[in-house]
Amino acid sequence: MIEGHGDDLHRYDPGMVHINFSTNIYQQADHTALKAHLFDKMDLINNYPEPQPRSLEKLIAQRLGISPEAVMVTNGATEAIYLIAQMLHHSASIIPQPTFNEYADACRINHHIISYENTDELKTLPNDRVYWICNPNNPTGNVMTKGIIEYMVRRSPRYTFVVDQSYEDYTQERLIKPQEMIDCHNLLVLHSLSKKYAIPGLRLGYVTGHPDVIQLLRSMRQPWSVSALAVEAGKFLLTRDTPIIPDLQAYLKETQRLRENLRQIDGVRVFETKTNFMLCQVEDVTSTKLKFYLVHKHGILIRDCFNFTGLSDHFFRVAAQRPKENDALVEAIRGYLNKDE
Repeated sequence: MIEGHGDDLHRYDPGMVHINFSTNIYQQADHTALKAHLFDKMDLINNYPEPQPRSLEKLIAQRLGISPEAVMVTNGATEAIYLIAQMLHHSASIIPQPTFNEYADACRINHHIISYENTDELKTLPNDRVYWICNPNNPTGNVMTKGIIEYMVRRSPRYTFVVDQSYEDYTQERLIKPQEMIDCHNLLVLHSLSKKYAIPGLRLGYVTGHPDVIQLLRSMRQPWSVSALAVEAGKFLLTRDTPIIPDLQAYLKETQRLRENLRQIDGVRVFETKTNFMLCQVEDVTSTKLKFYLVHKHGILIRDCFNFTGLSDHFFRVAAQRPKENDALVEAIRGYLNKDE
């Protein structure tokens, strides 16, 4: 487990951070109805939850138009990552970098041979391999086209592909729909209700795949890994099915405006993105120093990326907020780098 994934808001005193750019999850969600519903369901904590959250799995399957046996609800997408690595223990795993470090951590615990897609290494790896693809990718915001993934999966049946679509609701790019490739034994797709509905504290995700593979995955999970309140929240939100981001197109347009404004700052490089967050690089200072300045002088929290494999302490990630907040970030960084403060 890498400290700092998600965000590290918990490290700061209450009230110290006024604008949180470090989490990729939408920050303006209205959870009033959900909170009221869960308050009325508090008696659920008096008893054990379902050993396996089958009721929620059935609802998800109904929404997707697939068999409930092709869905497994997990304690966030992260539980699915570790279960898959356990199921495929001692495999050769290919993990293109930079990306979410939990893939490598899960593989390392389960004795995988890990390659970061180095050409020379690929020549010597066993033919039975696991490819981990974060799509949209964290922290870069890149998106691999749906057609390429479909081609790779169907062309290479000996390889297992784990496609993490946790941020699928934060992009307008076409991604894999579970019902389109449920026949493939070599594909598992990860989904995150925590991100879809902006409820990361409840830890709720699911994995879809061929029923035979999902059955094997179920046999490795611990009972009661998903709490009763998380299951109830999932059912409530899926039944209402109200988009947590009111206007995704407008939000992504604002993301691009933030990106362009950051690019105008001397000494800052901003990479292209297809989602709501972006990877940035500073030249003359470290991201750690910049982060310290922003949080202590402006109450602004960014995500320094030094603990992503392949990135140095000159990289940081931000997720777009509201226009006024985005402008405040740009001005604060410009002021620091130009020594105007």
